[in-house]
Amino acid sequence: MKRPLVAKKTVLEMVLEWSADRPAWQRDALRRIIAHGRLSEEDVAELVALCKIGRGAPAGDRKAVPLEQPHLPANPDHAESVTLISVADVKGANNLAPAQHLVFEPKGLTVIYGDNGAGKSGYARILKRACRARHAGRIEANVYDDQAPKSASATITFGVGGAAQPAERWQDSPQPHARLSAVSVFDSECASVHLRDKNEVAFRPFGLDVPDELANACQAVKDALAAEQKAIERARNPIFAAPTWKATTAVGKSLAALSATTDIKAIQALGTLSAEEATRLDRLRDDLAKNPAKAAAEQALKADNIKRVIASVSAIAAASSNEALATVSDAAGVSRVKREAARVAAATAFGGEPVVGIGSEVWRTLWETAKSYSTGTAYPGQPFPPTTDGAHCVLCLQPLVPEALSRMARFEDFVRQDTALQAQQADLAATGARKKLNGVAMRTRELKAVLDELAIQDAPLNLRTRRFIASARLRRHLQLQAIDKGEPVALPPASDSPLLVLTDLEASVRKYSQELRQSSGAEERRKLEAELAELTDRALLAGMMPSVLEEIERLKSIRFLSTCAGDTTTNAITKIGNDIADTVITPKMRDRFQEEIVRLAAEKVRVEIVRSGGKYGSPQYQVRLFAKPDAKVHEILSEGERTCVALASFMTELATAGHHSALVFDDPVSSLDHRWRRKVAERLVDESAQRQVIVFTHDLVFVNDLVDRAERSGLPLRLNTVSRGPAGAGHVSDGLPWRAQSVEDRIDKLEKAARAAKALYESNREEEYAAEAARIYNLLRASWERAVEDIAFSRVVQRHRDYVNTKDLKKVSVLTDADCDAFAAGFKRCCDIVDAHDPSGGRNAAAPVPADVLHDIQALKLWASSLRDRQRRVA
Repeated sequence: MKRPLVAKKTVLEMVLEWSADRPAWQRDALRRIIAHGRLSEEDVAELVALCKIGRGAPAGDRKAVPLEQPHLPANPDHAESVTLISVADVKGANNLAPAQHLVFEPKGLTVIYGDNGAGKSGYARILKRACRARHAGRIEANVYDDQAPKSASATITFGVGGAAQPAERWQDSPQPHARLSAVSVFDSECASVHLRDKNEVAFRPFGLDVPDELANACQAVKDALAAEQKAIERARNPIFAAPTWKATTAVGKSLAALSATTDIKAIQALGTLSAEEATRLDRLRDDLAKNPAKAAAEQALKADNIKRVIASVSAIAAASSNEALATVSDAAGVSRVKREAARVAAATAFGGEPVVGIGSEVWRTLWETAKSYSTGTAYPGQPFPPTTDGAHCVLCLQPLVPEALSRMARFEDFVRQDTALQAQQADLAATGARKKLNGVAMRTRELKAVLDELAIQDAPLNLRTRRFIASARLRRHLQLQAIDKGEPVALPPASDSPLLVLTDLEASVRKYSQELRQSSGAEERRKLEAELAELTDRALLAGMMPSVLEEIERLKSIRFLSTCAGDTTTNAITKIGNDIADTVITPKMRDRFQEEIVRLAAEKVRVEIVRSGGKYGSPQYQVRLFAKPDAKVHEILSEGERTCVALASFMTELATAGHHSALVFDDPVSSLDHRWRRKVAERLVDESAQRQVIVFTHDLVFVNDLVDRAERSGLPLRLNTVSRGPAGAGHVSDGLPWRAQSVEDRIDKLEKAARAAKALYESNREEEYAAEAARIYNLLRASWERAVEDIAFSRVVQRHRDYVNTKDLKKVSVLTDADCDAFAAGFKRCCDIVDAHDPSGGRNAAAPVPADVLHDIQALKLWASSLRDRQRRVA
């Protein structure tokens, strides 16, 4: 027995160790590759997202699951080799029927035969997912049953080191079973012969394709990122392709230099115009389109109008200030106090007079009027009251008697006293202050045209001015109302004065008028036009700010994708692939590969493993022809030859393992001719002497080759058939289907059927017995025919086989005339009973009794046994 070529570390363990410092998304990719083999489009899409997350994109619910030791297939030592015992009670796997029990031969060969669609591949898929397969694929749920589980499960029983383990309920998952991953599965998808660069066939033992698949994943991620980047590059806003701004302005220079690192705050500040800048833009736009002298005159007029507003606001501000209003209020207060003092003095002086109100303000007015009339008209040059004899009172026109003169003299003295004079002066001062306050115009009516023009230039300033005037008017009203009522008042605060802003505006407009007047000169006009261009582009930038911000984000996305693409380089992957290949593919392994090729194809396939260059993570070894190294191997090798090379590679890989765990082959010779089928059958049966081998196939010729080889080698053999039934596919039965059974197996089943028919006969169920007897004889006749092919002619010639087995021709020589006569008698007996054609209505022959049926079956049994004995003696 060949010693296994055991490596210190498995390929996958070396990959795991190398991956420790790789990006998280690549470690996640390695986990997926080892679990599934090839990556799906969904896998690539998720890896693209994980690559972005690794560079700072929001993670959301997605998180990388890096490759770790538990994700690797088991690698037990020889004493812990794993064997499969059974798979049972499958649920949620394709359309496999429930309550089935598929049993394997633990120490030899198990052949599971099934036609296409019978469910054989369903069981194979379960083993691919639970065990180690280069491309595990997926298990779809039963699409015909909405109530079926969406995830496959099965009860799997296996042994470790020859000892049966407790049955486990396996549930489908991306990760193979910890123990069962020591079992290897081979099929057409798992072959280690792969086309590369269209003219090379790479030799990649299991695990060596992992760096290659990782490199392919990197390329797929890179392509996806590049496609996304190109789409973003094509999504550039057309306004940046046909600029409407000037290249010489600050805006033009900033937009031309837009990049992923552009300062957004600076761009936003450039695109924000103050109220003054917006006003100046409007003025420049309008005035530069006019005659400079006319525009200057218009601006001068605007400045004069603003000056009028300033004058009005200044007067209103002075009149409505706290100090001014306090002066009016104080004057009114002094007047009230002085009048009261005069009233008290009058009451004291004239309290006994027969008429009330003497000394009051009304009386004082009357007195002063009478005095003026007396001294100016009635008695000019005379004092008041007049002292001339015969003088009359100018009020009552009565003669002034001494008593009247004395009273009038007393009145005049009162009027001339200081108290009364102070009261009069205080009244005049209060009246003057109030008149002056009321004389200040606090209305906007007179300023409406000017304020409307101001609203066009500076709406907030217009509103502020109007609010200030209204506030001043309210304060004046409240103050005068309080004076009239003689009550104190708490005035509201004055609104903010627009005086300074108005003054600045007037100066600005006047200065602008001067600039326009000077702009008739070319240099000055160029300056104003440059300023207009700057302000125009800034206003344009303000309107297109969302597009500019989108463009910056677009550029950031492009830079981000470029950064992510930097993580997809494959240099390190190629190096580890080459390093591992040099470590694993030793001269001993290449010699072992040659041995396997010879066993499978003898001298028909002359190939060798040679070193070649690595690319994108691919291992640097390939299969070449001995005779012509430069030939395109994939075009020269036939499908059968490629399968032999693939199987040789697979068997060579197993030599590196330190255990003899089970091997599973799923249709390993699909579409191959007899030469390759027989060689593959021989190799698999030979391997079953070293470890458990399980073969799924739909090829009956291949089944016969396996059975013949196993029987000749004396190895344990178990045959199962998987078929479709009412409950679905995957019905398991022992042995092969009738058409594939040996003559001895058919005889055994015929004997059992005859005994069952006897029970019908004895219970007088005649019609049922007759039908069953006819069926038995029909099968018996077919078995006589098969006996001629398998026993009499010893399979030298077989139907639908494209070769003659000449090595067993000698066995045909034992056939005698008596054997031929016995065959003719037994075959005719069957033909007489079977209704091969519509029988005559008058014949109505009775079915043979049970004893005769068993006797006729025994005739075939004895005939076959006799020939077998004689053939063994001549072999």
